[in-house]
Amino acid sequence: MTVLFNNFKGMKLNNPLYCFALPGFALSTGGVYLGLSALQAFYPGESLNFESAIFTALITFIGMGLAFTGILLHLVLGLFRHLKE
Repeated sequence: MTVLFNNFKGMKLNNPLYCFALPGFALSTGGVYLGLSALQAFYPGESLNFESAIFTALITFIGMGLAFTGILLHLVLGLFRHLKE
């Protein structure tokens, strides 16, 4: 477990954009795509699937949170590196 935690700590301190922001943008994009496809199926008269709508919203919000976290970590680490010099 210590090796796993050290690996995760190294990833988030060295590459927060690749570890958080990139998967976050991918999840957000996938969630928006699923939401639009659900609305496209709903428009001709089919019923809206409640579970699909909740899953789509959850994926989109988790992705936006990850992307925002990755961007903030990148900015904070850049500030710390700048102040350290």
